[in-house]
Amino acid sequence: EQDNNTSNGKEDVEWLVLEVNDGKALLISKYALDCKQYNTMYNADTWENCTLRKWLNNDFVNAAFSADEKAMIPTVTVSADKNPKYSTNPGNATQDQVFLLSIAEANKYFNSDSARQCEPTDYAVANGTYVNSSNGNCWWWLRSPGVYKNYAAYITNGGGLGVLGAYQRNSDYAVRPALWIDLNA
Repeated sequence: EQDNNTSNGKEDVEWLVLEVNDGKALLISKYALDCKQYNTMYNADTWENCTLRKWLNNDFVNAAFSADEKAMIPTVTVSADKNPKYSTNPGNATQDQVFLLSIAEANKYFNSDSARQCEPTDYAVANGTYVNSSNGNCWWWLRSPGVYKNYAAYITNGGGLGVLGAYQRNSDYAVRPALWIDLNA
């Protein structure tokens, strides 16, 4: 659901292709699709154990994709990239179908702040995503840790890298899923 009108059915997700390599394509949603806390639990945690990772690889993947589409989404090793500025523990690499970009990946695939800017869907706004009134963009989570173990990095509404991070239980940050697609499936 993207237009927040369930009476007209679900809308197709628009994807941006970030990379094509060895018969697979790395995609990220064009828009921020939902508003979720990085971690709903009080204990500070890494991408490996956060509730957003569990939601993406269960609820989201099952709601957003048909069985045939899910068969095209391989489980891949998602690296536990360190924050380039802080020595916060990033946890361990994970095995995921759907994930968030790391700081390094956001830098690699988007060459400017303007390229990283993202508008939220009406559904994400209805669920609490902050929207900047001057540019219509939102903040969106990255999987890299922030300065503290209970902070996660993010992209600002202006497209800047929030390497300091934000408190993981903030409830107004958006989710922009990323995944690989097997082009030969």
